[in-house]
Amino acid sequence: MKQRTNPLPAALLLIALAAPAAAETKLTFLMPEAGDRFLDSLQSAVVSTAASKFSASVEVAQAAGKGETQVTQARAALDAKPAALIVTPVDDASARTITEMSAAAGIPLVFVNRRPSGPVTNRMAIVSANHLVAGRVQMRMLAQRLGDRGNVAILRGKDSDNAAQERTAGVKEILAQRPGLKLLAEASADWSRRQAQDQVTAWLRSGLKFDAIAANNDEMALGAVAALKAAGLSGKILVGGVDRTSDGIAAVKSGDLSVSVLQDAPLQGAQAVNDAVKLARGEYVQPYDWVPHQLILPARGDLASGR
Repeated sequence: MKQRTNPLPAALLLIALAAPAAAETKLTFLMPEAGDRFLDSLQSAVVSTAASKFSASVEVAQAAGKGETQVTQARAALDAKPAALIVTPVDDASARTITEMSAAAGIPLVFVNRRPSGPVTNRMAIVSANHLVAGRVQMRMLAQRLGDRGNVAILRGKDSDNAAQERTAGVKEILAQRPGLKLLAEASADWSRRQAQDQVTAWLRSGLKFDAIAANNDEMALGAVAALKAAGLSGKILVGGVDRTSDGIAAVKSGDLSVSVLQDAPLQGAQAVNDAVKLARGEYVQPYDWVPHQLILPARGDLASGR
């Protein structure tokens, strides 16, 4: 008797061959600006993690530091229906608007590095370092090297950024705990090396005499170092930064910077992508993903845990 074949496997094979390939996951990353060393590293981590771990593509838009531009970019991105939106906001106002727009569009949203002041809503996550801790860690180390005595200046980032607000608050908390330390001056240098150099030069020309400068990021710290070198004060005033950029690390190793506080851009970028993809799949993610800080010290050039 001729053996009959079962048609079911063949039918399943035909169905499988006819099925369309899985659609590529598409993400959009809205950046506040280009040219900042930390933000460039963050962008690189987002794009590389999306490609290597999820075979996903990332459309990147940069807002040139303008909140209204970022909101316009967000509207265009949401109209294109990405799987998820990742945002490092220009300011709190744009962040709140983008949160509302994403919720209305039903698109998952992940804020990375900078975060809005409002609550975390449904299908939303925040990946960030604790900026208050960064300021505390930085100033605690500078205070130790000063022997808890001396005059301190603070270089703030952009005052609308919670990173600048919280790092500055952390520095001031430590100053308040040590009566021998005095806050002599503070100013915003907008995260910029050039503006920080100009600000420190102006302070020096006005006759201010300080023993340490606590800068909210490495770029401003390096601007302070340049101003001190030009004034013949290299090595005589302690300077601290935050971010552990490549230039910051080189300055720590050379002794130009007394300390930097690692804000892990690759880890933040990778975690932002992980959360974005999980949210797009309908999976649970933590509302807040905190990425720890670490100290970068010139004595060994390696890492020490920050608390």
